[in-house]
Amino acid sequence: MNTITSMRLRYFPFSGRAEAIRDALRIGQIAFVDEHLTHEQFRDCRTAGEFPFGGLPVMVVETSEGSQCVSQSNAILHLAGRMSGLYPADDLLKALKVDEALGVGEDINCLLGPSLHEQDEERKMAMRKELAEETLPFWMTCFERLLIANGSTGFIVGDSLTIADLKLYWIIDWLISGILDGIPTSLIDDFENVMAWQKNIAAVRMTRLGDANGG
Repeated sequence: MNTITSMRLRYFPFSGRAEAIRDALRIGQIAFVDEHLTHEQFRDCRTAGEFPFGGLPVMVVETSEGSQCVSQSNAILHLAGRMSGLYPADDLLKALKVDEALGVGEDINCLLGPSLHEQDEERKMAMRKELAEETLPFWMTCFERLLIANGSTGFIVGDSLTIADLKLYWIIDWLISGILDGIPTSLIDDFENVMAWQKNIAAVRMTRLGDANGG
């Protein structure tokens, strides 16, 4: 049986698709190397074929039987969640609901993708207008219903923190940060449960990270 001896997470020096992974590992006090790549290093490594599917993040896992480089952020987040106790592997229904929420996160990321890569400013802002006024409010409505269906506990699944909360927390944080031109920082203001969830996860995250660091 393979035994993991060390892990190295490779990503850029910002939150993006890696921060939920970092949080889960740190909360679980799981040792890992957090390697930050510049865009120049990323291009060189990709050209050299170091990334299985050409993108980041990747996790380089050293085991008792050798080394493996694993791609796909949700797959890596699953690993971090299982190791840290933030994935309900012993409850099939809860695990299903966590996986559902992770899929929602990827759907939202994919919807934003075209506007991130659009070079024509006028077309980009037209895309962002549709996202801000139609697409994202629809998804926030769905998210609101998901939280209500869970009993408005302040968590996506059950009554405790999971990797689903961490994944969606960082996506929402990005959406309302003001970084994305045309996406208002007030995006979630009309969604009572989403706002309450976002505040709760921010507080729980800080507490759990503080506890993990001996604070």
